[in-house]
Amino acid sequence: MSRPRLEHLAWSKAQHGRWTLSLADSAVATPDLESLGLPHQAGTPAPASVLPELERALGARLGAPGGRVLVTAGASEANACALAGLLGPGEEVLVESPGYESHRLVPPFFGASVRTFARRREHGYGRVCEAVETALTPATRLVLFTDLHNPGGVPLEPADAADLTALAERRGLWLVCDETFRDSSERPVGTSSALSDRWVTTSTLTKSYGLGSLRVGWVSGSAAALARCAEAQNALSVEPAGPSLALALALAPHLDRLRARARGILSANHALWRSLVAGGLPCDASVPSQGTTTFVHLPGPAGGDAFAAFAAERFELLVAPGRFFGELRGVRIALGGEPARCAAALDIFQTAVHAFDEVRRTAAETA
Repeated sequence: MSRPRLEHLAWSKAQHGRWTLSLADSAVATPDLESLGLPHQAGTPAPASVLPELERALGARLGAPGGRVLVTAGASEANACALAGLLGPGEEVLVESPGYESHRLVPPFFGASVRTFARRREHGYGRVCEAVETALTPATRLVLFTDLHNPGGVPLEPADAADLTALAERRGLWLVCDETFRDSSERPVGTSSALSDRWVTTSTLTKSYGLGSLRVGWVSGSAAALARCAEAQNALSVEPAGPSLALALALAPHLDRLRARARGILSANHALWRSLVAGGLPCDASVPSQGTTTFVHLPGPAGGDAFAAFAAERFELLVAPGRFFGELRGVRIALGGEPARCAAALDIFQTAVHAFDEVRRTAAETA
């Protein structure tokens, strides 16, 4: 059996900083902490001297079970801790599709098998519990999904969350919800891990707050779940770096301010996107986003990947190809950049998608 290759993360790192015009970075633009008058430097404390306080500060902010979280080295480690801590060899994971590539490819590293359930575009990527229940098998032990949906940018509806809770209680399932993008929506800060001991959530300061360089994430869940995740963390980073923990702790009282900044950026960029869509685009941009990303479909069975290559080659515009999300018809559009840069990139996107449609139509007429 071949080793899974995490192509999306490798691609993202290889493209970083190479493109003037990009709609591929799913994070809110990085804040200039110093110009905002916020803490921007940290010493080199021992992690043990700041880690418990940060775990309590984040836990209290979220309303997490027990008032604390397990802090990790980013959301990637948080997800790995949850999967390694909660799964046994040979157990089955249900993962949403379209969805984040790492969610599909990481479980086999821990001996689990993976099947997908459909988050359907025609349902606005909702009706999650219905799709999960249809896809369950007797081997399923864990369901992994996102809120906000990545790549679609839509929230998990409260009724869906309630139905998932009841299903998990009946079937003895773990519900692992990656809440990386949740705080980019307008909902109050919180976490679905407060709903039931069957829920475990992961998140980070990276996407909704623009603090990716800190590499601070967390797992939230019951004390028993966190203990299992902490055992897994001992095989990974053991604990995050002290300077990151110290700066994250210093910024903890200011997260509402950073979130408000992010909401201002997203409000401006969402308005730009809605105007673009209202003007007419030769692609399916019908599902509205509440977060930093939206997912559009291009004509043809692999139209998204073809457009991503076309936009890069002809217009030097970077978008995330749909293959990374298990849907070749789509491209993920990021809306978290500084508004002026986002506006310039969206203007080129509009030109590129019309040019792509013209090329496609001409090829069809001459075939």
